[in-house]
Amino acid sequence: MQDDRWTCRRGAALLCAIAGLTVTAAPAVAQRGAARRPDTTRAAADTTPRKLQTITVVGTRARDVAPPVSTIDVPAEQLLRTPSTNAYDLVRRATGIEVHEQGQGPGFASDAVIRGFTSDHSSDVLLTIDGVPINLPLHGHVEGYADWSILSPASVSAMRVITGPASPVYGDFALGGVVEVTTAPDANGRAGAFGGSTYGDVTGWARAGRRATSGGGVLTLDGRREEGWRDNAGYRLGNAVARGWRRAGTGRVEGGVLLYGSSWDSPGFVSVDRYNLRDLDRANDPTDGGNAERLIVHGRYARPVSTGGTLDFTAWGQGVRSRVFLGVPDDGELAQTEERDRRLAAGAQAELRWDTGAGEFSAGVEGRADGIRYELYHTAARVRQDAEQDDDGRFLSGGAFARWRGLLGHRVAYDLGARADLLHYASLDRLTAGTDRVSATPLVFAPKLGLRFLTGGPVALLASVSRGFRGAVGVIHDPGRPPVVAWAKEVGALFDDGRLRAQLALFHTAVARERIQDPVTREISDEGKSVRRGASLDATYALTDGLRLTAEGTLNDARITEAGAGRAGSLAVPETSLFVNHDLRPSFHEEPLVPGARVPGVTRFFGRAGAELTLTPAAIARAMLRFTGPYTPIGEPSVRTRAYAVMDVGATIRLGAVSGALDLDLLNLLDARYPELRASGFVNPGSPRALRAVIRFGQAG
Repeated sequence: MQDDRWTCRRGAALLCAIAGLTVTAAPAVAQRGAARRPDTTRAAADTTPRKLQTITVVGTRARDVAPPVSTIDVPAEQLLRTPSTNAYDLVRRATGIEVHEQGQGPGFASDAVIRGFTSDHSSDVLLTIDGVPINLPLHGHVEGYADWSILSPASVSAMRVITGPASPVYGDFALGGVVEVTTAPDANGRAGAFGGSTYGDVTGWARAGRRATSGGGVLTLDGRREEGWRDNAGYRLGNAVARGWRRAGTGRVEGGVLLYGSSWDSPGFVSVDRYNLRDLDRANDPTDGGNAERLIVHGRYARPVSTGGTLDFTAWGQGVRSRVFLGVPDDGELAQTEERDRRLAAGAQAELRWDTGAGEFSAGVEGRADGIRYELYHTAARVRQDAEQDDDGRFLSGGAFARWRGLLGHRVAYDLGARADLLHYASLDRLTAGTDRVSATPLVFAPKLGLRFLTGGPVALLASVSRGFRGAVGVIHDPGRPPVVAWAKEVGALFDDGRLRAQLALFHTAVARERIQDPVTREISDEGKSVRRGASLDATYALTDGLRLTAEGTLNDARITEAGAGRAGSLAVPETSLFVNHDLRPSFHEEPLVPGARVPGVTRFFGRAGAELTLTPAAIARAMLRFTGPYTPIGEPSVRTRAYAVMDVGATIRLGAVSGALDLDLLNLLDARYPELRASGFVNPGSPRALRAVIRFGQAG
């Protein structure tokens, strides 16, 4: 690097001002970081059932009880003080989800991975915000495309991660798991934050609200201006969230508006040769970049229908628009393309929960409709050369689900559920002379069964068998492609004695009709079968009153069990590819998609270990080591990457002068060089060492 990236650059004034505040600020009351707690019932010493009087409360948004599988809950306070450069980095640091950042701008979705699903652009992990699905079921880049940039940490009241497709409440794209986000319906007082980094990045948010017995509301604004550590890597991003609720007779009405917008420049991918020469700063094309906007409007009505029963109805609508310019590899060189996506979508869900005395029954129906226009062009410096793809798509879906939870005897709790989904895909290719839409309507049935055995002590044993699905890659151009389906099995144990809380799970997921997409070249494999099996551990231990240790990780053996019948053994460019009708061809790499081969792009192991120490009533120190194991990159069958680790350290100092806190974090302490993502001979390099500082004030709830 020509300039010293370890100096404060344009962020110096900001960081020095914040550091000055810490000298003059008076200490406040100690506040230990809240430990993550799974949404599961701790095994009680006395398991004798007792009949209690039924109490019906219609309060804040009720989340369905998590199925008996590994889950992670993250409190709002932890999200606010977690250092991050974007929404994906935030979820990675706060929950431990494996994330491989695309690094091409906030609207170019990164890859969130749960249990070995390569999840190009997070398409195998379902994200919901206040019950609204963020994944896009029909998309020219990849079905299930999920831009998490609309996630605003300042407005979040709870976040939960459910592994696998075990919950009957969720259908499409909940293959690897679900990330549930709930925003606060109101707030008491004002709060805010302001911070930056040694790369000149600036971030801030503000929240104000009102809370009363009959209603309330909250308005949250946040913004970020990143300059990035690479050339042509800056972006501007903003979120606005307005939420409110009010009593309506015996029920409750609530709703909100979420607005997101961003504009960015893209540095492009780095070739492996450049990466090995440490030539990381230079951008490929200074005209790469884009912009994206999304608007979500949602409302909910809940009311008790009789003793023990609650009716919950939710409706939503959203509009999405994005435009992306990005270089795509062509035999070692890059050629720019333009993608435009515009869509309107609407959906609704009704659910009835009923306590029968012998157990809890819930049933519901849901539906959504999407209309999209997707265009793809071959461009040079943002000037269009040729049209590659122009699809007018329609998506309709209807689903019904049911769930029954109860006890068998005194120690075995069962969780039985199922859902059926009818999906309708229709597409019109505007580049051809035809005017007829091509359509298909598959039906998917997904049973779910879970068991929890209460031992009478601090241990509970868990087991789950469930079926899940997701829309096939390329269905926008070929609606006849059947959905990807998977059977997921999990057994595990949960231990919680107040000081040590640990959950260990063994999992086995068999996938059929799987198609693997290269995140760089967009090459797509033929249909095949695979299996992902392994073990995961999540543990938190309060070693002393002031020291808390955390550890979590996943060991994964992901193998191909059956190759596709089309062009077996290769990643093929389908007719929907951006390379059709042109001499432009990608760098083909023969991929050994044969039985026994490892699933490309899936790391052998992944995890993190950390510690949090209360130094004084006003100071908390922390350290976290994140590690990623080797894997075979998509499109590079003869390559096996090296394992790497990244160390972060930081501290939180309570500031009595502003009734807030200062968060200081030194990210990538050892300045490790590592790839966030690698495929087909190209890399998105990970961020080097950086200092981030954020001052928070007025942390009213």
